[in-house]
Amino acid sequence: MLGTRCDNPTGLLTARKLRGVRHAMVAILVAVGLITAGCGWKPGGPASAPPDSCADSDGPSADTVQHAIIAEPSAVPGSTWTEIGRGHTHDCRLYWVQIAPSSATAVSPNQLLFFDHNTPLGSPTTNPKPYTTVLTPGEDTVTVQYQWQKGGDTPERPTGIGTVRYQIGPDGKLKALDPIPNQ
Repeated sequence: MLGTRCDNPTGLLTARKLRGVRHAMVAILVAVGLITAGCGWKPGGPASAPPDSCADSDGPSADTVQHAIIAEPSAVPGSTWTEIGRGHTHDCRLYWVQIAPSSATAVSPNQLLFFDHNTPLGSPTTNPKPYTTVLTPGEDTVTVQYQWQKGGDTPERPTGIGTVRYQIGPDGKLKALDPIPNQ
């Protein structure tokens, strides 16, 4: 029946029903898609650090650390150095001890002392620096973040920032793999 017009109200009703079913199907598919996306693949977090396999005897002794601390010139008159942190590389060779004045504030200069097992390697910077943070160590490197005030910075919010990787060089001395900023 080409060219004939269908005035069947039932046919019109069926088309409306199909349109409603189509909208419902689209809504269901969108909902299923969103649920699936929420349960699907997610990028993994950072690789977990290997378990610490270093023994206390791999690092500097308490006497070695104490002698290295005493040898550092005081950064704040009338104050002595106090240990505020320590750590080591995954290969258990390069150790670090961070020291700060006993009367330290957030902006007080602090210093890093490095050791090859129990042998002092000294500090990589000639002057203590505030805002010094040791980042996660690597297999044979220690990464240090230095911050400093620039321009109109307030002491609590320095905007100068740089990182330096340190390792023990072939000559057995501490070696900076990157330029030390704001030296």
